[in-house]
Amino acid sequence: MIPRIVDIARAADVSPSAVSLALNNKTGVSVGVRRRIIGIAAEMGYRNGYAPAGVNENVTIRFLKIAKHGHIINDRHNPFITEYLEGIETGAKKRMYKLEVSFFNKVPIEEIIASQKRTDVNGFIVLGTELNDHELSFFAELDSPMVFIDTYFPISMYDCVDMDNVDGVFRAVEHLYSMGHRSIGLVKSSYETRNFRMREAGFREAMDYFSLPVQEKCIVSVDPTFDGSSRDMGKYLGRKPLLPTAFFCMNDTISFGVMRALRANGTDVPDGASVIGFDDLPSSSLSEPPLTTIRVSTRQIGQRALEKLSERIAGLSDHVTENILLSGKLVTRDSVRRL
Repeated sequence: MIPRIVDIARAADVSPSAVSLALNNKTGVSVGVRRRIIGIAAEMGYRNGYAPAGVNENVTIRFLKIAKHGHIINDRHNPFITEYLEGIETGAKKRMYKLEVSFFNKVPIEEIIASQKRTDVNGFIVLGTELNDHELSFFAELDSPMVFIDTYFPISMYDCVDMDNVDGVFRAVEHLYSMGHRSIGLVKSSYETRNFRMREAGFREAMDYFSLPVQEKCIVSVDPTFDGSSRDMGKYLGRKPLLPTAFFCMNDTISFGVMRALRANGTDVPDGASVIGFDDLPSSSLSEPPLTTIRVSTRQIGQRALEKLSERIAGLSDHVTENILLSGKLVTRDSVRRL
């Protein structure tokens, strides 16, 4: 059996926090107590005391990439997901964990859960981008520590690590405002996710903050794939609407489709309409024009998810779940002009 922090604490008759301090070689415990804790930990099979909490070469964790419908998690987002994995892998190596990766494309949730029941792993990190709140109940059948990334659920039995969508959208609208834009449209996804719901709410809050009216006629719903967003934006433009001076798009893929549709309609970007996205995919710097966007802290999200999972596996965390939100960064390029 893998020794946990709480097991070592019980054997040493100290608190779990004292064990964590001793194993991480931090101040807060006396030399004698530190030596006793490290000795007991070694006897129980806890490897490498001077290392991050949860170090154990016998631990196996699994990353589940779930593309329920593929309209959001698709080939364009593979580099984005790779960065999540790099962050997870960095933390796993520090703790000597074995990391496994499983991809599921358009597989029913029930089948995914059934396949994971037959495996022997100590914890899961789940890419929850396309999952809905009600689907979380299926994961309870796995009875393992679990952390979800790229989403969060306000009422949940699981820890979640996600980007701060409201903060990121505020930065986007603030940039447009600073560039002189007062008429700002929204291009949102016809496929709903928690992140997209928060981005729309963030857009409305930011517009209210800057005392700008939300023009419902300038809110466009599109399929979030590149071809789908281009097609649906083209239909909107075909109705000859009075365009805002700028569009905030829910993500970069939508932004690429919107810019293609605008050009096809004879509207130059950014002179005819500015466009700003969200994600900072690698292709954002290569688009025409290069896309101004919000960079998500993907590696940090992966690292933080691994840290949280490690705490759960080691028994260091209490039973209170956490929704951890990490801020993004505005990346300015050429798709937004100053008025």
